[in-house]
Amino acid sequence: MKKLLKFISIIALVSLACQTLMPTPTPNIPPTLEPVDVTLPSIAAKLEELGGAPCDETPDLTCVSIEVPLDHFDPANTETISVVFGVRPASGERYGMYVQAFPGGPGGEGISSAYLDYFSESVLEHFDIVFYDQRGIGLSNPLECPVAFEKDFIRYLTDVDTTGEEGYDTPEEQQAAIDDARTYIEECVAEIGIEPAKLAFFGTDQVAEDIESFRAIIGDEKFWLYGVSYGTAVSQTYAAAHADRLAGLILDGTINMTQTGEESALSQEKAFDKVLVAVLKACNDDEDCSADMGGKDALAAYDELAAKVADKPIAYEFPLPSGEKVKGTFTFNQLEYTTAYQMYTLTSRMIFLKALASANKGDLIPLLRLMYINTVIDPATFDYLGDPTFSDTMFLGVLCTDDTYFSGTQEERIAQTIEAGQASNGTVPRVDGSVYTGLSCAFWPASPKETVRREPLTLEGVPTFVLNATLDPATPFEEGEAVYKNLADGYHVYVEGGIHSIYGWGYECPDNIITDFLVDGKLPAQRETVCTDWEKEPFSFYSANLPEDVSDFADPMEMMTALDDNLYYLPEVYYGEWEEDETTACTYGGTYTFGPSDDGAAYTYDQCSMMPGLVVTGTGSYNSSLGIFTSTLEISGDKKGTLTYNYNYQTRTATLTGEFDGETINLTR
Repeated sequence: MKKLLKFISIIALVSLACQTLMPTPTPNIPPTLEPVDVTLPSIAAKLEELGGAPCDETPDLTCVSIEVPLDHFDPANTETISVVFGVRPASGERYGMYVQAFPGGPGGEGISSAYLDYFSESVLEHFDIVFYDQRGIGLSNPLECPVAFEKDFIRYLTDVDTTGEEGYDTPEEQQAAIDDARTYIEECVAEIGIEPAKLAFFGTDQVAEDIESFRAIIGDEKFWLYGVSYGTAVSQTYAAAHADRLAGLILDGTINMTQTGEESALSQEKAFDKVLVAVLKACNDDEDCSADMGGKDALAAYDELAAKVADKPIAYEFPLPSGEKVKGTFTFNQLEYTTAYQMYTLTSRMIFLKALASANKGDLIPLLRLMYINTVIDPATFDYLGDPTFSDTMFLGVLCTDDTYFSGTQEERIAQTIEAGQASNGTVPRVDGSVYTGLSCAFWPASPKETVRREPLTLEGVPTFVLNATLDPATPFEEGEAVYKNLADGYHVYVEGGIHSIYGWGYECPDNIITDFLVDGKLPAQRETVCTDWEKEPFSFYSANLPEDVSDFADPMEMMTALDDNLYYLPEVYYGEWEEDETTACTYGGTYTFGPSDDGAAYTYDQCSMMPGLVVTGTGSYNSSLGIFTSTLEISGDKKGTLTYNYNYQTRTATLTGEFDGETINLTR
């Protein structure tokens, strides 16, 4: 059974500006709101009264636990549940709370994933930044079935379709998929260990009411609410019930709540395919990317690999830091899962293209590195390690509690899911299968008995920003656009191209627009704004792969720069936690160790060979305050020498000194 992809939001820092379009014909657009004329008392005393203490994993936040009704909608049910909120109080004059429905999912922990660096100083000065772990997740009475999930997930990753076309196209395959879904849900519910009927109280409608309970306890009349990805479902649900409590709403990577479960899944499938095709076509127009593909059309390269692995999984040997190699089989499901996850950000797309180019030349290792990272699988054992900040259990549990997939009896819903899955397998040939979530939902005890339909939000009197991107794979552009068009006081801020969620990446647009609204009550002059400071390409600057022969480098400076770039974008390094030293195997032998240091980062190269004929041993460091990377390496293999390489990220200059192939080197570039 294919998995519906997690909605994620990764925060990074970059910078620049935006351009406005002509306004849509919506009347009475005020240039500003009424300025804030009342400074509220500090929230600190209230947090202390509630027993607040620094959050264990995020000490910049003060954690408070509040008791809320298990079922907000049944006064006769007196059972309660505790929900934890984490607050970073305003550092200056307090305007109110800025609540973060973050990071996404459903399933993401808000408190352990909380991030403050992307807020401007003025926002931190005037607003309490509030995160929370929604009920059933993290610090708020977690519901988990890790044993059942790992069993089901490993089966999915290792499943091989040996009959017909890819997908459930035979009665035997369809029945097996149904049986697998039933088994997983039964085992998961048993492992969770609560009365199955109570699972109905862990849906998004209850989460929204938990936020309202927190607001009421704090005592603020109104607050500002930000939702990203799945958080936009929480935010819209809250807004529909408590519009009078909102001073403003920001939706980033927006879900169209008027869609049914299957409509949303099929829409998402098409969006992932759209982004993948755009990324592959852009590779053809990039000189370095096209060269790495050997001049082959990148779309054809992907389709050929997909067809090959669908016909017969590829046996491989993957290098481990111990020097051993582990044998495995690369399946079609692993390819689709990896591909989809790499479509979320500009740099992830570029790293995927590098891996695809290597696979096109017969080297599967870079793609396997991505597969292990994205699936969170231990390469040595193929055990599922899991993400400690994400609940796989609640990911499916919330989806299936919020929505049905199709209508009718359980058997009718299953049949419609199978039919839709097979139809989408033909119309979206590259990254599909989300609609098969309907099989699991058909067995989930809390799944609604009737199709859930929601009215579109209008929110008259509530300034609402819909942040959007035309190349958002997880929450399609068209969904956010549809939400915006129904809003009475809506503002559409979007990127041509872009990624999943656009706020907090350091670009002036949309960051300054949101800051101006929060701090100064300033609204855009037009209803629609297109941000022009984002990169126009579907992926970030392409970093070419290492060549097949060390003699292909023009000089040792080019060699060291290329080695530095490729180690930087090595998946284990780029996506690493960087909390302690980590060691990864180099492709052709040896190891590369990276980790934190007192002033930045430290690196160790131990007979590390990332390409044939080039072996490096030595150390490196990065001084974050100076912005300088330095490495001193012994070179062996087809070339020999001792080189010291420095790169200054502030001046963008590199120096190289030492001996190489019998010559003295002293280069600056």
